[in-house]
Amino acid sequence: MEEKVLPVKVNSINDLVRLAVSTVTPQALTYIIRFRLKDKIVIGILGVFRDYYKYYGLPLFYYYIVNPAEHPMLSEANYVVVSTSEERFEFAKQPKPGVSIPIIGLSEKPPFIPDLE
Repeated sequence: MEEKVLPVKVNSINDLVRLAVSTVTPQALTYIIRFRLKDKIVIGILGVFRDYYKYYGLPLFYYYIVNPAEHPMLSEANYVVVSTSEERFEFAKQPKPGVSIPIIGLSEKPPFIPDLE
């Protein structure tokens, strides 16, 4: 049996970005992965369930499915740049002032991520 992560779909791209920013620390590398799913783009972050009894260590994939027309820069972006003074983000080719979270483009959906809706 192939082990898979538990997919957790967030309500919006803003929720995913807030979650990613909340995990940024000097000791840990935070990144967002991106891959195509038919005519959509999936972005997400991998994590583990912490501090919840028998589910401690359960691998999770927090994701959001994006229509490329809604965020045209996402396909070519290398970073999500988040403002530190207000809740605002943009997709960019280079890091900019604020919090810059790298986007890692994958050629296909990894086998450990189950089929997504």
